[in-house]
Amino acid sequence: MSIHQQLFQLLNQPMLILKELDGIVQVEDANEALMKLTGFPLSHILATESRYLQEHYRIDLRKRILRREIKMPTKRRNDLYVQIEQIPLPGQPDDPWIRAFLIFEDLTAYNWINRQLEKGKVLISGIVDQHLHIRSLHDNMASLLFEPDSIMEDETLLQFIAEHERPRMMKILQETSRLNKEQNVTIQTSKLNGIELDMELSYFPVLNGHGQCSELAFVVWDLRPTDEQTVDSSMKLKIWMAKRDMSAGQLAASTGISLQTISKLRNGKIEKPQRLTAELIASELRVDVHQIWSSIRK
Repeated sequence: MSIHQQLFQLLNQPMLILKELDGIVQVEDANEALMKLTGFPLSHILATESRYLQEHYRIDLRKRILRREIKMPTKRRNDLYVQIEQIPLPGQPDDPWIRAFLIFEDLTAYNWINRQLEKGKVLISGIVDQHLHIRSLHDNMASLLFEPDSIMEDETLLQFIAEHERPRMMKILQETSRLNKEQNVTIQTSKLNGIELDMELSYFPVLNGHGQCSELAFVVWDLRPTDEQTVDSSMKLKIWMAKRDMSAGQLAASTGISLQTISKLRNGKIEKPQRLTAELIASELRVDVHQIWSSIRK
């Protein structure tokens, strides 16, 4: 077995090896990950007709194709949108066939997240695998929720959930494959950067060709301190600025308040701002003054 074939079988990414000679295109092999993605056995994939391959993949195995979106069938009788990357393989002596790897990426989770972004303000979005390891994370609140220089690779979703909420979260997630639909839940986080939050989120199961959950896509719509009394005004200001996608510089420019003052309010060096300062900031953030400061100076 060549090094290419060994890597091909070991990788978790769905992959095909295609070969072409004199206009005839064939599937030479498919790895286990592709069979899980489509639900089809290897014999079915190998029997794919040359004409279908040529029309569907627009075959030119000599070229490297970085990204192209296509629609492919699955055993569950639904069309799956995927991106493909095509990598030509080196030719072999005395073998006239031209070969290439085709690497597939399921776009279901990304497409669902994009639809949620069209509905309203999303604070955090991400994808976790079947073991709840975080595969991707996009958020506007990283500086609030995570320690500086923290690395999210191989982190699990459960570590950000309060310990007493984890059994409920696991039960919800275990029902995901059976329900096969978008779900909504409000759940308490573990202490993130010193505060506990109530997190309002939606999540969606991504099923493979066998109907098993392979990924979960999620979006967080809102984050609120679980106990407002334990959160100081500087953290409340940071939270509302993050919710409104507003940096310190943008807030200073829109209110006319100096950047130095905004920074002091954010880091707690000014605990009670002047009334006008508080009102200008609260108005720009579209909240009541007392949602940030319990008391202000006249």
